[in-house]
Amino acid sequence: MTNLVQTVIGALSPDMIGKLSSVLGESSGSVSKGVSAAAPALLAAALQQSSTSSGATGLLSLISQATGGGNPLDRLPALLGDDTARAGLLSQGKTLSDSLLGANAGAATNGLASFAGVKAGSATQLLSLAAPLVLGAIGKALGGAPTASGVQSLLSDQRASILGALPPGLGALFGFGGATQGARAATASGGGGFGKILPWLIAAAVVLALIFGLRNCGAKQVEAPPPPVKTEVVPAPAPVAAAPETLTLPGGATITVLPTSIGYGVTKFLESNEAAPKTFVFDNLNYDTASNALTPESKPTIDTLVLILKAYPNVRGRVVGYTDNQGDPAANKTLSDARAATVKKELSAQGIAGERIETAGMGEADPIADNATEEGRAKNRRTELVIVRK
Repeated sequence: MTNLVQTVIGALSPDMIGKLSSVLGESSGSVSKGVSAAAPALLAAALQQSSTSSGATGLLSLISQATGGGNPLDRLPALLGDDTARAGLLSQGKTLSDSLLGANAGAATNGLASFAGVKAGSATQLLSLAAPLVLGAIGKALGGAPTASGVQSLLSDQRASILGALPPGLGALFGFGGATQGARAATASGGGGFGKILPWLIAAAVVLALIFGLRNCGAKQVEAPPPPVKTEVVPAPAPVAAAPETLTLPGGATITVLPTSIGYGVTKFLESNEAAPKTFVFDNLNYDTASNALTPESKPTIDTLVLILKAYPNVRGRVVGYTDNQGDPAANKTLSDARAATVKKELSAQGIAGERIETAGMGEADPIADNATEEGRAKNRRTELVIVRK
């Protein structure tokens, strides 16, 4: 199945990224990082818009505008290689981007600029470039006779890959940031219609119990309770710890890892046909308290990841740091930035090219557990690896 995010990101070769960085006055790494965020952001906006029939019909109109002179994905080298053509593409793209993002255009631009480390004007240009490519990718995937229902079906199928590629924090702009909290709220409230009638069922049961008791309160004969039933409690067998496995990487190198480790998960993902992006939480990667210094016990995790990345030289990743909600939010954001940068520095020191690894620090944003408990806070103090490109 076509992966729309990868179709857009993959359309821009390193040479094209270099030309864009020269035009924008930004580094190639920042431009590449910006494109990898702009594509899923615009696709998330399209996914949100396609939730209604009228929105899906509107997307068909935007696709027609983007591809009226030919699909921009097919003409990208020529469009970016000529100043006039590039200006026309960006001008049209600004209109398309604004139509997709709507009221979220300003917030999306600022979020993209912060994430990629580029100027706001450059973020606007990157969104303007990505918009016609995104619509062109949707058009290609739909084929020759696109329909509104086809748009809805396609984007629904792509939902997981789109949201998985979104930079942390941008999902909330399009209504996708509170899914976990929404599920918790539904559970707490009893969920669905049953939760609403449960109090009435309980009340009915109480009334029936009272009626039954009143009818039998004058009975002379009292039945003895039945004798207790003896049951044998068989202790559950102790869980068997998973044994480490030795995996052979392309090129012949081997790693010995637990099946629960990030090294195992990343290797199996890269071996598979599953499309990127995919997120993994680092295990056995720890820092000194309130510091970005890795503990000595973290070295094997870094060493294993280095071997994997060397065996798969086309892989591009993003390291994202998080904290719990204790302390000053600004300080937490700075600390999470520094911790993600430390991981990249350790990888680079062992020969992994810097442009292959992006970093981001999200502080206390996007918790995955309850910050009211120590166990929950420990889970929220995490570092993630997103495989952006296989």
